[in-house]
Amino acid sequence: MSPQGAPYKLFQLPIFRLCVGGRSAVALFFLITGYVNSIGPLTKARNGDPEAAFTSISRSALARSGKLILPTMVATFFSWFLANTNAYKMAEHVDATWIRQGFHRQEPTFSMAMKSLIYSETSTWTRGWNDYDGTQWTLVLFLQGSMMVYITMLIGVMTTPKARRVIFATLWLYGWLCYKDAIGPIMTMNIAFGMFVADLHVTYADSATTILPFGTPILLILLGMFFSSYPQDNPTWSPWSNSMRALMATITPAEADLRRHWDSLGASTALLGIFFSARARQILSSPVFNFLGRVSFPVYLLHNQLMKSLLVWMIYLPSALDPRFNEKGQAMDLQRGSRLHCFVAIAVFYYVLYRLAYAWVLYVDPLCARIVKRATGWAYGEGGPPGEKALLLA
Repeated sequence: MSPQGAPYKLFQLPIFRLCVGGRSAVALFFLITGYVNSIGPLTKARNGDPEAAFTSISRSALARSGKLILPTMVATFFSWFLANTNAYKMAEHVDATWIRQGFHRQEPTFSMAMKSLIYSETSTWTRGWNDYDGTQWTLVLFLQGSMMVYITMLIGVMTTPKARRVIFATLWLYGWLCYKDAIGPIMTMNIAFGMFVADLHVTYADSATTILPFGTPILLILLGMFFSSYPQDNPTWSPWSNSMRALMATITPAEADLRRHWDSLGASTALLGIFFSARARQILSSPVFNFLGRVSFPVYLLHNQLMKSLLVWMIYLPSALDPRFNEKGQAMDLQRGSRLHCFVAIAVFYYVLYRLAYAWVLYVDPLCARIVKRATGWAYGEGGPPGEKALLLA
């Protein structure tokens, strides 16, 4: 936010600021996790086949860890390689706080580099943090959220739809009140609401687009985007965000992270509007959005590495070629290029990012899928000795 009294910039205004913010995207990923992992069991249960639903839950739960951990290991190796070839060197001196915090030095010896790689490959899941890629802090929550879905489905597939929605509502309320480390509003609320929307889809399918009065879905979408616009820092500097702060502070626990509550509420409201809107569904099912959805996870895994290397080098290279020093002889922060220079650099960055993400979908994802399929097949005794398989299925 701009200081009080200073003129607003375009991307500091509500809705427009979503173009450069990432918190609402994290909330959206959790909503999708709740939706995607529950839609199959819910559909089978509604069709009167609970055994198929339980089988689906079992197989999905076993495969989920591999589907998250293997791609993350590849992304960590990629970031480790960039750091230890000094590709992140310039990130240490830029004026962007998040990028500078993500700087990782080149390890002085090969053995130290290997120890650092092994530690980082495991710390994503054991500490919830990866020294080579700070954006991976959400991945252990994605895994936990998936398991929350499977446990909830085990409870809910045999219940009536009304009882199942009471379960979802109770879980959502628990997330609202459970503010420790913001896990409740980040994970639990969005997972619960994603399952609720999946249940609505199973119940109403395409007829849902005729339920609400004309114009209501688009209002829900815009309202959700406004909620998601709550600023990362200094909400008191603007009247609209200060009003949001005051409102949320009255209905949340005293130590809650208000940003995360607004993110979750905003993403959920927007998703509800999309669910009830025929036009929004049509747009989001277009080839362009299908492609963006297909590459969304590789984009998430790769964007931070490319920001700290390719984007930084393109935007700050002119300043790096002519470094400035203060009166103590210390190097000063690098300066960005001109507005046109930055615009071209960002365009190139996104082009490279999505080309790499598409290549990831073509080559890395199938490899990981084959490994997971082989591992789960072994676990279920598929392709093994007949006696062993019969014992497992007994």
